[in-house]
Amino acid sequence: MDSRLAGAMLAATALLCAPPAQAVFRLYLAPDGDDARDGRSAATAIRSLARADALLHRHAPREEVEVRIAPGTYRGQQVVWTYLNGYRISFLPTPGATARPVFDGGGAAGTWFELRSAAGASKLHFRYLTVSDYWLGVDLVGDRNDPAGGWNGYNELRSMRFVRIGGRYGVGPAPYSYAAVRMINSRRNGLYDNHFESIENPTEYSGYLHAVYAAHGSGANRIERNRFVAVNGDAIRTRDGADGNWIVGNVFDRAGKRAAYSDWYCIERCTLPRPECPSAGNVFRDNRVGDGYYGAIASTLLFGADDACGALGEPRLIESRTVRD
Repeated sequence: MDSRLAGAMLAATALLCAPPAQAVFRLYLAPDGDDARDGRSAATAIRSLARADALLHRHAPREEVEVRIAPGTYRGQQVVWTYLNGYRISFLPTPGATARPVFDGGGAAGTWFELRSAAGASKLHFRYLTVSDYWLGVDLVGDRNDPAGGWNGYNELRSMRFVRIGGRYGVGPAPYSYAAVRMINSRRNGLYDNHFESIENPTEYSGYLHAVYAAHGSGANRIERNRFVAVNGDAIRTRDGADGNWIVGNVFDRAGKRAAYSDWYCIERCTLPRPECPSAGNVFRDNRVGDGYYGAIASTLLFGADDACGALGEPRLIESRTVRD
């Protein structure tokens, strides 16, 4: 058989045997978009994430979703996201974009993106977006009182920028904020290569705020290769049974009130439906830690007794290879 014919037959066979391309349902956002449009192309782009959520409920795609976001500034947007379909839902720039889309709260907005779900894997993925001047950035909230279930997870934030987040920059239900990214019973999430800068509460409330806050059963999260700059609370905080998180390869620069990373649980004067417990099995490895926001700080700090809820099956924290600048 001619070698060229044999090669063509092999190529055709490979094409026939290749798995079909995965279907993707796309919506498009633009700063000059119109929420009266259908959002199915760049020419008919919508303006808001809230409209994207509503359109997805209308179409109910049973496939992966991409919300493609054109460069520019989106002012004052807030969304309580409700559409989940068991597939990955991605929020990312339009192809070929040379600048990041910016969601700017303008100092008057509360939380940019909020998910309240206790239905398991939510699979929300965020890529290459800037979020600035909000009270709170991304809020992933499951059921804090059902640590055995009631969770969401498998979400991912990659190469995001969170700038000027907190009580100094946005208006929320309290004069202090809690986080740039907060997880409440939210599990197996990945935070990779993100940049957090100027994450600040008013000074008297600085201890309430964290760039990343994983609480109430938020376990098995990966927090890797992020940069934290000018955070006036502890940059990363775990709380109440947030077990098995990996905090690896991050850089802390003027980030932390008392430590770069701390674990805490409500110890006294607590009016809670159930007792809180220390977290266990968290790993802090290969991180670079400089001074804190107000001066010298510890790399890590554990609040309260380790055995408050009985003997732990593993250490609260495994720390190794920390580099101090």
